[in-house]
Amino acid sequence: MKNRKRESGFLTPEEVASMLRVPDRRTLQGKRDHAILKVMFAAGLRSAELCSLSVEDIQAYRNQPVLVVNGKGGKVRKVPLHPEALAAIKSYWRAEGRNADDPREPVFQTLGKHGPYEASRLSYKAIRHLVSKTRKVALIRRRVTPHTLRHTFAVSLLDQGVDLRTLQDLMGHGSVAVTQRYLHTSDEKKMSAVHSLTFER
Repeated sequence: MKNRKRESGFLTPEEVASMLRVPDRRTLQGKRDHAILKVMFAAGLRSAELCSLSVEDIQAYRNQPVLVVNGKGGKVRKVPLHPEALAAIKSYWRAEGRNADDPREPVFQTLGKHGPYEASRLSYKAIRHLVSKTRKVALIRRRVTPHTLRHTFAVSLLDQGVDLRTLQDLMGHGSVAVTQRYLHTSDEKKMSAVHSLTFER
């Protein structure tokens, strides 16, 4: 029951759009934050997986961009990288003035707003803060965590008819039973939509 409760939150398409509009893409930080959110919504990564991404993890597979993700228990999976997410990453890199020549360089790194610094990987705490701050500016009243973005990815795919085995592979779940938790939420969403219909005015 505790796990079901933790899995219960996901965002509507309107809320996703609201969050993606928050970062000011005229600035370097805005470009980076927008790219982070885009990847999280479009690839369903865990925060630790996002933080550990290196340049070499963006690859081509069958002529399509993919992320090679190092998941829990050292399990590696390939996740398709949405063209808009890839474009957002490249826009951020260009603004930062790096060519991403070093394959071990982190995809997302700290910016150092207060003088000289050495760029480093983002932490889970930084990702959590970004998501929380963006949620507030987007005027979303309920709690939103990095896991909420991952959950939103899963529910969106289920609503589009993606089968559980495919979703299991995309999410990096060791068991399809874990993936089935998202199916329950998707069913609840459908029932809620039907019950909201009004026939008499």
